[in-house]
Amino acid sequence: MSETIEQYHANPAISHSKLECYRRRPALYFKKYVAKTLPQPEESGAFRLGSAVHCAVLEEKEFAARYVLKPDCDRRTKEGKIQFAEFAAQHAGKTLLDADEMAQVIAMREAVAAHPIASRLLAEGIPEMTWRKAQPNALGALQCRTDHFSPCGCEISEFHPYALDIKTVESLDSDAFRNFERAAFSYGYHRQAGFYLPLINEILARPVSRMYYVAVEKVEPFGVAVYKLSDDAIARGQDENIADLVRLKRSLETNDWPNIEPTVHELKLPGWYAK
Repeated sequence: MSETIEQYHANPAISHSKLECYRRRPALYFKKYVAKTLPQPEESGAFRLGSAVHCAVLEEKEFAARYVLKPDCDRRTKEGKIQFAEFAAQHAGKTLLDADEMAQVIAMREAVAAHPIASRLLAEGIPEMTWRKAQPNALGALQCRTDHFSPCGCEISEFHPYALDIKTVESLDSDAFRNFERAAFSYGYHRQAGFYLPLINEILARPVSRMYYVAVEKVEPFGVAVYKLSDDAIARGQDENIADLVRLKRSLETNDWPNIEPTVHELKLPGWYAK
């Protein structure tokens, strides 16, 4: 299914990110997605950059239609403010990037394009595709949005269909803080794959068992690495999702949304401090 990202987020169906919110704190899920009493957060610079990179890598022809370089004018002056306002009006609806951001996005796109495995995985397929299916229970519907989906696969996937996700990272060095390989499981990427693939399988009625991640650094030298989740990791993620969905269904039926457990939590000296 083809739809805009705004249409996707406006749909009440349960997505992986919503389920991760429930896993983190049911009470937060209730306020965000049931009662809808929490305001939408403002778009951060990191989110804007990530969205621009996704568009540049996955939909290069659309990039110029959605993003534009900010004019070089001094908005501290009256003339600069007028010039900027006129420019913004001319490009209403587009996201404005400054020179450093634009150069960063282009460098990251070129790094992915130059990577022999990443570029091959992205050579053929469908970008930004929505998958949604109604569920025969209180959950309503489940949905996901693949960055890239290849229905026929390629030689790298042994011509099996696959889904692919783009991730922007600070560093791919093995000793870097929150290295991608370690952070992937903290961020629940195995649950993401365990959510996406079963849903796609259910919709297509054909096996799709491969999920790739293309990670690209946000700083020089703009390294790129390709990862494939193991079958065990995907199965573990699916099991965790099923358990979370069972809990979420119970919360929807009973209107019980737990917060922090009401108990006294003991603070112990961390090992590094005790030494």
